[in-house]
Amino acid sequence: MILRRLSKSLGEQNWTAIAIEFVLLVAGVFFGTQVSNWNESRHEAERARGNLVRIEPDLGEDMTALGRREVFWRQVVGHGHGAIRYAESGTLVDGSAWKTLLAFYQASQLFPFVPADTTYQELRSAGELGLFADADLRRALADYYVGGAGYAANFLFRSEPEYRKIVRGLTPSVASAHIWTHCHRTPGTDEQELIDCSSPMSETDARRVLDGYLGDPRVLPELRFWIVNLEVMTTLIDHHRGAARALAARLHAETGA
Repeated sequence: MILRRLSKSLGEQNWTAIAIEFVLLVAGVFFGTQVSNWNESRHEAERARGNLVRIEPDLGEDMTALGRREVFWRQVVGHGHGAIRYAESGTLVDGSAWKTLLAFYQASQLFPFVPADTTYQELRSAGELGLFADADLRRALADYYVGGAGYAANFLFRSEPEYRKIVRGLTPSVASAHIWTHCHRTPGTDEQELIDCSSPMSETDARRVLDGYLGDPRVLPELRFWIVNLEVMTTLIDHHRGAARALAARLHAETGA
């Protein structure tokens, strides 16, 4: 319509009308472009918010998983210190050869941590992280998922200590089978518990097993090394869980979800 009127005005050489029609044409194009850009920006903002909402449950999973592992690893460390104390001083755990044997075995337990980062990695691969306009938020996400304590902990968690192989190779099958049946529990998916249990053998037999442990010169050095690493892991867990909690609170504030 405007173009038709502009063409007519040009034919009539109506310069005032031409000027008005030209201004209207330019304004129409400008506002049309602005509306289109605004709609696109709003759509991108909605996508960004939706992506943040998707990340929040992953952080919740991490916090739950890390909490379970912190409890578990502290149990393992406690067993390790009991075993080390016996090896260094001859002091039995609670005065029991069986409980001391159990301490050596439980000190070899593992509970790997794998971060719930599927959503973040998917967004990263798809180039969607650029939708987050706040550069500080993008940095916070990268710090947590790429450079945070979680990946250092994950590396340590996946390491199978030499101590585990040695002590389990020295443990009679009757003892190891009993431990897995009566001294270890998996209440649900991604859950482990170390529990008290009765002995399947006499104290004399348990003492023989302990003598076998201490008769291998590798056991004590490897146990010390492993327990020190576990103590580092529990510190990393605590830091990473705090980072997950802080990031989750920030995303909640960003999304209002």
